[in-house]
Amino acid sequence: MKRIAAFLTSMVMAFRRRLVVIGQAWTAAIGLFLLASLLSPPAASAAETAGNWNLDDGAGHRLGVMLYERSDINAATGLRLRLNAESPRLTLDHARPLLLSDGRDQDWSLANLSKELTASAGGAIPATSSQFDAGCLDPTPADGLPLKITVPSSAGDLSFALSPGQVQTLHSLTDACMN
Repeated sequence: MKRIAAFLTSMVMAFRRRLVVIGQAWTAAIGLFLLASLLSPPAASAAETAGNWNLDDGAGHRLGVMLYERSDINAATGLRLRLNAESPRLTLDHARPLLLSDGRDQDWSLANLSKELTASAGGAIPATSSQFDAGCLDPTPADGLPLKITVPSSAGDLSFALSPGQVQTLHSLTDACMN
């Protein structure tokens, strides 16, 4: 009888130890989840969605970027990348292309389509806006590489590093073009 009681006692103690270890693991997992939630960067605001971006070069030059399907029925079909200067006295070049580079000697030149803006501006291209052909990037940028965008402006060529989400948007558009 003593052996059975000792055996049952040891089984209960082993079960309790397992419950304590499982409880500790759950507590640690929940704690790590809460810590990650507190330390992670905030989600993009409504203004920073897949097709609307804010770019800042850290030198006081800010741009609003909108990626959209062309809306003028007189223009060629395809995606457009519209840039709007948000910094005082900054004007955008309406003749030169926009450049993308991946840091591995691969560059893409997006044609300047700012003339498409004249229809909505009564014949004049707005000085603070420019528009570019955002069609398929060929060749497709390699996954995982950062992209830098170079914008011609009155302040010279401005360089902006795209965030991972912005790079992913460009990747997904290019992938969609290939299908």
